[in-house]
Amino acid sequence: MPQCSNCGERMSRNDETTKLTEYVCARCHRTEIVRKPAYRVTASAGADAAAVADDD
Repeated sequence: MPQCSNCGERMSRNDETTKLTEYVCARCHRTEIVRKPAYRVTASAGADAAAVADDD
C-alpha cells in the first residue's frame, strides 16, 4: 500500500472501477488516481470479449 507523499500516512485503495485505481489518504484526504494500463471488456461478444479497450 503506498504512502501519502503529503503526510506519510498509508493510503487506502479503491479498485472498483474498470479503468482506474484510486488511492486516498485518510489523514489529509490527498487523492491519487492511477489509470490502469489495460482492462478487459466483460460483455460476452465471443473472441472480442478479452480485447483491450482503446479509448485514449
